[in-house]
Amino acid sequence: MKVVSDLMRTLPPLKSGDPITKARQMLRDGDFRELYIQDDAGTIAGIIDISDVLMVSDTRSNLTLASLMRPAPVVGEDVSVEEALLVIRDARTDSAGVVRPDGELLGAVLLSDLFPIVMSRQNPTGIIEDYMTKRVVTCGEDEFLYRVYAMITESGYDGLPVIRGKGREIVGIISRRDLLQGHIKNSITSRHRTPVQMIMVTPPIIAFRGDTVRDAAEAMIKHDISRLPVIEPDGTVIGIISRQDILRALSLPGEYE
Repeated sequence: MKVVSDLMRTLPPLKSGDPITKARQMLRDGDFRELYIQDDAGTIAGIIDISDVLMVSDTRSNLTLASLMRPAPVVGEDVSVEEALLVIRDARTDSAGVVRPDGELLGAVLLSDLFPIVMSRQNPTGIIEDYMTKRVVTCGEDEFLYRVYAMITESGYDGLPVIRGKGREIVGIISRRDLLQGHIKNSITSRHRTPVQMIMVTPPIIAFRGDTVRDAAEAMIKHDISRLPVIEPDGTVIGIISRQDILRALSLPGEYE
């Protein structure tokens, strides 16, 4: 049976006295959505995510991470996948810090790594409509990339459905990962007027309100995505279902192998 230490990732070290601008650059340029902060003794001090650091727009800000960090969800290195997911679900984060009993920060375990394992052990019941989030942030297919990037980072989402016209018909999907590619990133930095339709993924991976939670989870695992737009038969976006939403359909903590 896998435990947290088998899946732990090493994250960039940050100290509570580091400037917010340092964390902001890491979160903008990397694959991380959350970073863990240590004190001078190496003990976990808190967590900060991309939405937190974007509240400070001044590139020369003197604020330190201590001013914005909040309590971090933590697990021991020997806990089960299900126990770690319970902590992540309750904290509504995408990760949990892994610590020794004395609080020393060892790394972090990510929801994206734990999710396939728990889905191989459990068979959740229910349909997507019962668990989806009905508030959806979308972007138009003609929206410029640099504006879409700002929308993604400010919302804290991994990606956005791309819609056509006022009818909210979905035509594609754009992810933060797509926007961090080399030449695309340069276009964003230079604020070029490149529309999102030039690089959006189409056709998008979608779900319908009557599909099962299991169907949604399997699609996320197969395509390595964190959320699915939920649409009507005419293509209108009516919701989003994410890994976090699916955690509410699981039994946590679950059975040990």
